[in-house]
Amino acid sequence: MTRWAAIVSATLLVALWISLVAGPGDVSHGDVASVLLGREVTALQRALVWDLRLPRSLLAVCVGASLGLAGALTQGLFRNPLAEPGVLGVSAGAAMAGAVGLAIGLDAAGPWAIPGAACLGAIGVLLVLMAWARTDARTSTLILCGVALASVCGAVTTLVLSVGIERWEVGMKVVRWLMGSFDGRTWPHLAIGASALALGAALAAWVRQDLDALQLGSDTAVSLGVDLRHTWRVGITTVGLLAGLCTALTGVIGFVGLVVPHIARAFVGTGHARLLPASALLGGTLLLLVDVATRTIAFIALPPGVITSLLGTPVFLVVLARMRTEIT
Repeated sequence: MTRWAAIVSATLLVALWISLVAGPGDVSHGDVASVLLGREVTALQRALVWDLRLPRSLLAVCVGASLGLAGALTQGLFRNPLAEPGVLGVSAGAAMAGAVGLAIGLDAAGPWAIPGAACLGAIGVLLVLMAWARTDARTSTLILCGVALASVCGAVTTLVLSVGIERWEVGMKVVRWLMGSFDGRTWPHLAIGASALALGAALAAWVRQDLDALQLGSDTAVSLGVDLRHTWRVGITTVGLLAGLCTALTGVIGFVGLVVPHIARAFVGTGHARLLPASALLGGTLLLLVDVATRTIAFIALPPGVITSLLGTPVFLVVLARMRTEIT
């Protein structure tokens, strides 16, 4: 794992440096070094590097790491390689609340109004899941509950979007929100994202051994001393925290939680002591690379959420095909 982690970390650092140079504005590699070292540069160059590009790039790393970690945790909880954070409906709840907030003009209240509404939506879905888990913590029922909640939230979001089409400006805001973006994100956004990642990583580390035991089956895990209700509560709370806050900060960015754990598992194995940090590292690197690509390669500014969905769909189909082969 050490060599693999070193390669991914080096890729992350290179991508981070490129992200500070890439984009509109006259900023060279030397200017970036000067800003980071506190040397004399123009006010425009400092604003471009320090106030705009650096927090955006670091937030992309935090969001990617959070989604990768949440994906590995979700697949471990459900013992299903096709599971991802969206299966709990938390992301859909955050997206719905953000879309409703945009439709009613809540964004006029300030830059934190929509993220705040999205957080409330994620918390609402999470509370329903936690209440359900108290009475029935079986995997199948929790999946069905999450799917039902996601369907309801998706239906409300579609309703808001269909109504918003009649008001072009509102409709465009909702569409941009649903596609996900890092535009306009600043240091306060990064502080929230980094705090969520740190707390989520600590909670995930708390149940990593329980997740390993859970892969042997629920009955076996219980015989080994695992408290299933406790593991489910901590796991669901962690996934909800990570996925909900990521959606609140950047909008909907899909498939990272599905794709990244599979790639990480191919290099570090299935043990969650290695899989969880590897998924976080790889997720942060992947999403930063996607963000850099959308700013440098594309002829138009493409939302990162669109690119991750395009990349994630083939992986989803490959995993599904492998599962069908194993079953037959």
